[in-house]
Parts: sequence; structure tokens; C-alpha cells
Amino acid sequence: MTEASLHPDKTSESRFRSRQFWQLAVICGTQFLVALDYSIINVAAPSIQEGMDFGSGGGVAWVLSTYPLAFCGFLLLGGRVADLYGRKRVFIWSLVGFMLASLLAGLAWSPEVLIAGRALQGIAAAFIAPAGLGLLQATIPEGPQRQRALGIYGSALSAGFVSGMVLGGVLTEFAGWRSTFLINVPIVLAACLLARAYLDESRDERASRNLDLAGAALATTGMVAIVFALTEGEKYGWLSAPILLCAAIAVPAAILFVRVESRKENALVPISIFRVSAIGAANLVNLLLICSYGGMLFILTLYLQSHLGMNALATGLAFAVSGAIAIITGIYAGKLTERFGLYRVLLCAIVVETAGLLVMVGLPADNGLTLVLIGTSVNAFGHIVALITTSIAGTNGADEGRQATAGALINVSQQLGLAMGVGVLTSVAAHFTATAGGSGDPAAVLVGWRWAMWFAVGFAVAAIIATVAFRKRFKGEVT
Repeated sequence: MTEASLHPDKTSESRFRSRQFWQLAVICGTQFLVALDYSIINVAAPSIQEGMDFGSGGGVAWVLSTYPLAFCGFLLLGGRVADLYGRKRVFIWSLVGFMLASLLAGLAWSPEVLIAGRALQGIAAAFIAPAGLGLLQATIPEGPQRQRALGIYGSALSAGFVSGMVLGGVLTEFAGWRSTFLINVPIVLAACLLARAYLDESRDERASRNLDLAGAALATTGMVAIVFALTEGEKYGWLSAPILLCAAIAVPAAILFVRVESRKENALVPISIFRVSAIGAANLVNLLLICSYGGMLFILTLYLQSHLGMNALATGLAFAVSGAIAIITGIYAGKLTERFGLYRVLLCAIVVETAGLLVMVGLPADNGLTLVLIGTSVNAFGHIVALITTSIAGTNGADEGRQATAGALINVSQQLGLAMGVGVLTSVAAHFTATAGGSGDPAAVLVGWRWAMWFAVGFAVAAIIATVAFRKRFKGEVT
């Protein structure tokens, strides 16, 4: 007799664990890729501008901003489509779309084609991210095992964002800027094959297949308008025609969206989902945390490059230290919540994150790298634990048919937080720089950055206040 026949239960358990390992690997690997493509071309931007003949204007900025604009705009639609028509199906077809978009961008023969490829990447990613998180929830039941899985998931996101900053520099230096897009093709092809072999299909079997097109149109229009206004407000001027037009579009779209969704039976995002357990509170705290963290990273990037004279690759490597800490911490974050509870872990994590910011608020004129390394390391430890904790709270309790939708909401709060944090902190820095003497004075610029870091602290403190205010929801005392 074979060993398998002598121990059938052990063999079945081994196969189950192996399958679950590959499921988690595929889901987290693709989220790593989605985060990677957020930052991988930042370093390549000068080479793209020269290679594609964008000229001296700001056209190349669209290559950077089109991806997050499309990603944020289509997230809610992506989550609901995955819930209705099959999370595995949407996940795989979106990966195929992402691969083709990457190929188009990598082989682009004109600036317009490159921007179109980048936009299609963002749209595909907006379906991949919520479908992947929905698959994770459908595959792993609520409890300690899911919390550990979400810890690994959060580590993959952090690793992807930081790795993009480093890998973009390496690829651009040795293989050219096109490689930052083309590298996605073999990786996504392998992910598609593994997803088809190991992932199990799941969807909302009770809901009608009729998609809420009105809600989708309002959500996409409003999200694109508000993200554009937040990210480009400082560039165009907050009272300029493009920004005021975006505000005139975003505000009515948001109001109409809430009104439409509160009346529809099969809404894109039912307003009632924000009253389920801690979902609404988790998204609010998540928004504030990313405002602080994303804005801080942007200001520190300017400080390291413009003030300390570090090149883009060296700056990426400086952030890689905190990235490595975040990855290691994230793996164990689920165990912390399992042992001490969501509320206590979240509150302590945000306090630690705030302490890391306070280390850096007085950015020195000279020899500031050590201070940045210490501050970002402490901040990263708290931030990744807080991020994973809000992800757990923001998905626990979601109806089985709304798992990808809950995942989409977490992603939306992160993208809005990133846009808001960068927009607000950039404006704060510009205002106080002008007050202190203008951008031509390095000391005045430093004053502006210091004030911006204080506003990053303010967002973190607001997250602490929100966490305490909604402590009953994070403790599970409100359902």
C-alpha cells in the first residue's frame, strides 16, 4: 500500500494547504504588481519624456497620473462586476487586459498611445484589486487565518510600492524605460495560468445580474473629477477653471450617487454597507492614515532629492529600508490582532505611526538622511499594522455577495487618501514657502516642508480621534 492510502486524511490536508498556499500567492502576487506599477515609472519619467519627445511641457505628467485616475475611477464598478459575474472570471480577464495594456504601453509609438496604454492599465487594475481581495475573503473564512492572510496581503502592497521605486531605476538604467512596462507581460501570463489552476470561482448567487449603470457612471465621474482636482490643484491653482470645473462635477455627482444608491435594491454600493460592523469606520480611518502617509512620502521625496541632492535611485533605496520593515511587520500583524483585538492594535499602531512622523517634523538643513531613516522606519512599523487592521475591519462582516465591493471600498479610501494627502501637503508647503521668502530661498522651502510634515501629523492625530470615537465598532460591540 502507498503512503497516501495509509494516511488519506494527511494527504488531503497537505493538498488543501498546498492549494491554499498557491491561491494566496496568486492573489498577493497580483496586488504586488498593481502597487508596483503605481511607482515603477516615477524614476523613468525623465527618460520617457526624452524618448517619446514629450517636449519641455508637462505632458509626461499624464503618464504618471493617468494610471491612478483610471484606477480610482473604476474601483467601485470593478468590485461590483466581480461580485455579480464571478470573481475568478473577472480576476483572470482583468489580468489579460492588464498584460495587453502593458504591452501597448511598452511598444507605444507616440505619446498618445503611451498615455492610452497607461489608462487601460489603471482600468484593468481597478478590476483586479477588488476581485483579488474578494477571492481572498471567499477562500479564507473570517477569523485568525484570514487576519494572517490579510497581513501578508498588506505586506505585498507595501513591498510592491517600494519595490517599484527601486526596480524602476534599475530597469531604466540597464534596459530602458520600455522595460518598466514590458516586464509585466511574462509575470501576468504566469499569474493567469496559476489563477486558472488554483483559484475557485465565487460570486453573489442571490443578486440579479443587472448592473447598476447609473451608479457606476456617477461613481466613476465623481471619483475621476475629485482625484484630478486633488492631485492637480496646486499645479493649476485651486481657483483655476479646470479645478473649479472638476469641483462642479464631483460635488453633484457625489450627492446624486448617494441619492441613487439609497433607493436602489441592487445598488452598486448600498449605503447600508457603511453601517455594517466597522466597515464605515475602517474606511474613514484608512482615508486619514493614507492622507498622512502618502503626503509624507511625497514631501520626503522632495526633501531627499531637492535638498539633500540624492538621485532617484538612492531615494528609492532610502525608502526601501522602511519598506523592508513594513513587509516583515505585515506578516505578523494578523497575529497581533488575533491576540490583542482590532481596537487596541489599531490605536497603538497609529500612535507609533504618529511618533515616527514627530521624529521628522523638524527636517534639518544638513545631514537629514539619518533622521529620515529612523522616522520612516518607526512610521512604517505603525502604518503597516494600522493599514492591515483597517483592512480586516473593513472587510469583516461584509455580506457574502458584497465581498469584492467591500474590498473596492478599502481601495477607494486609500486612493482618495493618497490624492488628498499629496494635494493638501503640497499646497501647505507652497503657502508657507511663499510666506517665508519664496521658492528661490532654500531655507524658505525647508520651512514649507516642515509645516507640511506637521499637517501629516494632524491627519494621523485625526485618525487616532476617529478610532477612539468608533471604538465600539472596532471592538465588535456594534453590528
